[in-house]
Amino acid sequence: MVKNMNLKMFSAKKVILLLVAVVALSAYPLRANSQVIVVDSVIDCITATIADGNADSLSTFFNKRVELSLPNFTAISSRDQARMILRKFFLLHQPDSFAITSENQYPDGFFVVGTLNSGDKRYRISFLTKQQLLQQSVYQMSIEE
Repeated sequence: MVKNMNLKMFSAKKVILLLVAVVALSAYPLRANSQVIVVDSVIDCITATIADGNADSLSTFFNKRVELSLPNFTAISSRDQARMILRKFFLLHQPDSFAITSENQYPDGFFVVGTLNSGDKRYRISFLTKQQLLQQSVYQMSIEE
């Protein structure tokens, strides 16, 4: 009796896991063209958050650890530390606009370079994304004067 109950519970767990896997995979694009569209929209979202100076939204795209480089500061930071550092940067340098100047695609990610205008200053911002599970995550970000 106990063995039959364990088998039924084990089968129910398998069914639930299978359903979760099917749902997760159906959300993941299967064709290369669809994947580029998804990646492009992620890059668009990242650049939009930079243009808005929204460090909180930007940090949602960060990996758990981010190599962050700003004028007079370089460190490998946690996602939360990077968010706080960028929040301070955007407070001091409120963005007027951000435009991509170069974008290179690699097998597992993108390297994007752009220009941030803030008042009378211009900053060169670059970031590197890599595929992590089903999404692109920012691993490196650099802001240069």
